[in-house]
Amino acid sequence: MKIGIHNWFGYRIEHKERLRLIKEAGFDSVLLWWGDEPEGDEKDKQSLPDAARALGLEVENIHAPFDNANLLWTDDLQAEEIMNRYKQCILYCSVHQIPTTVLHLTGGDTPPPPSELGLQRIKALTELAEQKNVNIAMENVRRFEHIQFVFDRIQSDRLGFCYDSGHENCFTKGANLLDLFGDRLFALHLHDNDETGDLHLLPGDGTVHWESVMKKIKACHYPGPLTLEVNTEFTDLYEGLSASRFLNIAYERIKSMIV
Repeated sequence: MKIGIHNWFGYRIEHKERLRLIKEAGFDSVLLWWGDEPEGDEKDKQSLPDAARALGLEVENIHAPFDNANLLWTDDLQAEEIMNRYKQCILYCSVHQIPTTVLHLTGGDTPPPPSELGLQRIKALTELAEQKNVNIAMENVRRFEHIQFVFDRIQSDRLGFCYDSGHENCFTKGANLLDLFGDRLFALHLHDNDETGDLHLLPGDGTVHWESVMKKIKACHYPGPLTLEVNTEFTDLYEGLSASRFLNIAYERIKSMIV
């Protein structure tokens, strides 16, 4: 099974050097953050897929920005800005031959309830994805009712699920989301925490039951890579580690968990 990692894993490193270190550590693929980053500019960001492929890395998906995602479900005038942002991510994937974009449908502990207006917006995004041969993967965050709401009402081969192990562990522990949505699994965000917050720790440094998670992923017959979404910025556990050393540990840690 191939192994991937989010390109934004912490550290202040130039984009292409970041990719080089990822490849050097042994990873097969990357998922690319598609929001604003602390370093680099828009031109650098646009060149990332080609830069990754030039190193022999597959580009698994992009992660759309998620600020104000709750507006999707409301009649707020700014909701169209969120829609346009998500549409641009789908179009970007199409142009750069990236198979999937990962979206958040909500944010925070108390999102607006699922609505018909929000559903129509997700339908429009799904129709665009179908036209452009791009997948949409809806990620579990603090609540998952909206994902269930959408799956119950929209059937499309282009609409699927992004499983985030860390979010399930600290926000919806025991929900068994891979049992609920594993038949539509399009992407993985694998990371750990101690249930006190979304820490994005390396697998094994928190309380996620990895043996169970890995068995469930295997049962889904998921064809994609095992992809880490780890980050050094929310903990001091990795203080003093170089970026290269952190990536080497990350690769060996997830590789050791393959069942």
